Amino acid sequence: MLVLETLKAFSETGRTALIHPLGSLSYRDLEIRSDAFARWLLDTLGEDRSPVVLWGDKEADLLPCLLGALKSGRAYVPIDSVIPKDRAAQIVAAVDPKVVVAFTGEELPWEGRTLSPEKLEAVLSAPGEKVPPENWVQKSDPAYILFTSGSTGRPKGVPITAGNLDAFCQGLLPHYPKEGGVILHQVSYSFDVSGCAVYAGLCRGMTLFTVDHQMAAGLGECFDALERSGLTLWVSTPSFGELCIQSQRFDQRLLPHLRQFLFCGEVLTHALCDALSERFPKAQILNTYGPTEATVLVTAAEVTEEMRRDSLPIPIGKAIDGVTLRLEQEGREVTEEGQTGELLILGPTVGPGYLGQPDEAKKVFFIDPETGLRGYRTGDLCFFRNGLYHYCGRADNQLKLNGYRIELEDIEENLQRLRNVRRAAVIPVRDQEGIVQYLAAFLLLQESDGLTPLKRAIALKKEAAAYLPPYMIPRKILAVESFPLNVNGKIDRKALAARLEKTP
Repeated sequence: MLVLETLKAFSETGRTALIHPLGSLSYRDLEIRSDAFARWLLDTLGEDRSPVVLWGDKEADLLPCLLGALKSGRAYVPIDSVIPKDRAAQIVAAVDPKVVVAFTGEELPWEGRTLSPEKLEAVLSAPGEKVPPENWVQKSDPAYILFTSGSTGRPKGVPITAGNLDAFCQGLLPHYPKEGGVILHQVSYSFDVSGCAVYAGLCRGMTLFTVDHQMAAGLGECFDALERSGLTLWVSTPSFGELCIQSQRFDQRLLPHLRQFLFCGEVLTHALCDALSERFPKAQILNTYGPTEATVLVTAAEVTEEMRRDSLPIPIGKAIDGVTLRLEQEGREVTEEGQTGELLILGPTVGPGYLGQPDEAKKVFFIDPETGLRGYRTGDLCFFRNGLYHYCGRADNQLKLNGYRIELEDIEENLQRLRNVRRAAVIPVRDQEGIVQYLAAFLLLQESDGLTPLKRAIALKKEAAAYLPPYMIPRKILAVESFPLNVNGKIDRKALAARLEKTP
């Protein structure tokens, strides 16, 4: 596996691999501690190749555990510490691991082995030999399993193989500096965009500069740290960039060595590009696109002044090396420039399917009869113009909010688990450029609760936090006496959106 091979090579250089609020790890530290974790897994579990669950935020030792799992021939499953325990337990039940590393210090309700931070330190500091490559995950083996929002109200597992990750790195690395530098490590491990730092960054011998949840919540502290970082490559969702740009402190003086922004996970706006170009005139802006099922990202475009001045949305660009893209409309390939169609991705970055859901996988994964390539139907609408792809939106109720992929049915299903809620309908609220700003939920209650709208919304959000992560909890929650229906007898969401516009 490419990242493990380069990790081994850079371990002899003495360079820093990870900078963390509580310290740092060199490439040699990373190699030694990941080998120690891999040996412990091999000794403890033997031939059992069950995935390893890593439950935490950006703790320094999460990275060696991640790499150690790969060295032991096992996939890892990252669960962010902000995920409610109920949802984390659902993921653990779906994966059925033998080991959970709980960086949170808490325990989940399951029957396997839990490693606390104290127990983990004893494992990672144990002396021993290197783990040979024959024990590593092989090309067709799952390397990680990420859980996204599912239409049934339960998380949906997306496995990605070692071969998928190698293909992703080989496609993205031509857009990176040749070697070295400092890359922002802010994206959650449970969000695949983190692979831009973890995999591509390590493959280039870069230093991962950590921004955890606590730092990201206080931009003053975050900027103080970034000022000392020597950052050369910024990786984040556009939303985090929008948050930072609100401060006048966020400019080239704060990050004098920054040479590139890489954005992924949601729509990149003209306004953000204009602001960044003004404040960071020396930095390139790279817009990228890709679904979890096709390994992080599959397109890239350097944002030019011409693109910023164009009335069309910022393009998502061209396919990275090794990836083939196709547009289809009603089963037929779209060849006319400017015509919209569903984007299909073909090539070695396309994953094997969904964990334990073969019927769901058959709906969107396929083998192309002409090329023999594995393909994925994204459900994203795009058009092609002047050699570049442009994203037009979703063909269904799946969307991106603050970089996270969300299915509205998932949120509705979980809101209906709340006491006194009979039915829920969730709609996205967009700005003039069509970008989702927040979610609004309309709830049909079992009986009147006697609360004011504000007190009701506060109470329901608090209750919903037991089932949904923060980014999936609607900003506005409104009670309705009945739902408007369309001619098909379904909830008329356009009517709900119109009602929302009239609500203060």
